[in-house]
Amino acid sequence: MLLDVDKQRYPILISLHKSGSTWINSFIHKRYRRIGLTTPPRNLYTEFFCKRKDENRDHAFVQRTDEERIALLEQLRTFGLELNQKAHVPEIMDVWPWFKNFYSDYDVLVCKRRNIFTHWLNMLFFFWIKEAVGNKGEIIDKEGTTGIIPSKVLSAYDEDILKSTIQQHKVQFKFHPRFFREFVLNIRFLNDVVIKELDKPQVIWLEDIDHAWLEKRFNVTVKKTVTPFKTIQIANYFKPKDMAIIKEKFEERFYNEFQFFGYEYK
Repeated sequence: MLLDVDKQRYPILISLHKSGSTWINSFIHKRYRRIGLTTPPRNLYTEFFCKRKDENRDHAFVQRTDEERIALLEQLRTFGLELNQKAHVPEIMDVWPWFKNFYSDYDVLVCKRRNIFTHWLNMLFFFWIKEAVGNKGEIIDKEGTTGIIPSKVLSAYDEDILKSTIQQHKVQFKFHPRFFREFVLNIRFLNDVVIKELDKPQVIWLEDIDHAWLEKRFNVTVKKTVTPFKTIQIANYFKPKDMAIIKEKFEERFYNEFQFFGYEYK
């Protein structure tokens, strides 16, 4: 077991999806290579409590329950080992009482996106693409695994792949009531539960940090990591009439709730 004095050596990141977690965790992942355990840098593993039922169905990790995953983390700790992961709010809600106790006294970071409308539009954009492809983000064939819904730049072809997926599946982008309700619930859980129930986590805004800040924060040097899209303008994929509905619904929540959590309408 770890001594209390050692717990602060181990960062654990909590955020919503599309909040820069892959980028931030690439620095934390490198830190864990020195002090703990890492999985392959792939969302299948690093999003430890995510159940990707429509992808990799035959993969042993996908078939594991929350209870089995918890048992793995607890067993590793008895050996004095900690596993790197990025914790997304929708996936840790069901295990929250255990999670907050298990990582009590650890170096917990909570990342938020100040520009919350951009965040919401980004979430909605990828929601409709995933719906159009049957929630399968990868194609597996004899040549290997190919991501068809890249959400950031890892290679020179990622933006072209995403554009091709949108065109091939004729994706229609519009407001989705249920998904917006889920987004609101996740924002509330992050601010009213996660931040308030943890013992003084470090809350950071994605817009306030950069590569140099992350290297200093986690005491690592990272030469290459993911970058945002350069040619894809997400707002341009929504028709004006659909964008008007999206803004109307969003503004009601922003002025009655989101702004009081520190978010900005950008």
